[in-house]
Amino acid sequence: MEELVMQSAWFEVGLWETYQTGRGANASVGIAMIIAVWVAARFSSVAIEKGVNLVGKIILTAFAASVALGGLALVGTIDAVWVGHANALAGLDVANGDIDLSPGSQLYIDMNSESNVLRKTAGYIFYICGFLIATVQLWFDTSK
Repeated sequence: MEELVMQSAWFEVGLWETYQTGRGANASVGIAMIIAVWVAARFSSVAIEKGVNLVGKIILTAFAASVALGGLALVGTIDAVWVGHANALAGLDVANGDIDLSPGSQLYIDMNSESNVLRKTAGYIFYICGFLIATVQLWFDTSK
C-alpha cells in the first residue's frame, strides 16, 4: 500500500510539473501578444501622424486583426491548459481509488474542472479593446 501512495504522489507531482511547463509556454506567448497589441496601436498612431493612405490603413487593420485573433486563440489555449490539468488530476484521483490527492490538487479540480467564463471574458475584452485602440484612430477622426 505504501508503494502505491508513493507512486500516486509521484504521478501527482509529474502532473504539476507538466502544468507548470504549459503555463510557462503560455506566459511567454502572452507577453509576446501584449507587446504585439502595443506594436499594432503604435504603428497605427505613427501612420496617422505620417498621413497614411487607404492601402496602409487596410494593412494596419489586418495586422491589428491578426494580433487580436491570435490573442483570442491564446485565451482559449490557456483555458484548455487549466481545464485539461484539472481533468488529468481528476483522472488520477479516480485511478487512485482509496488514495486521496493532496488538498491543493483537490481544490484545483473543484475550481477548474470546467471552463472559466470570467477568465475567458477578461482575455477577450483585452484583445478586442487592443484591436479597437489600434484601428479606431485609423478610420475615425479622433482629434476632436
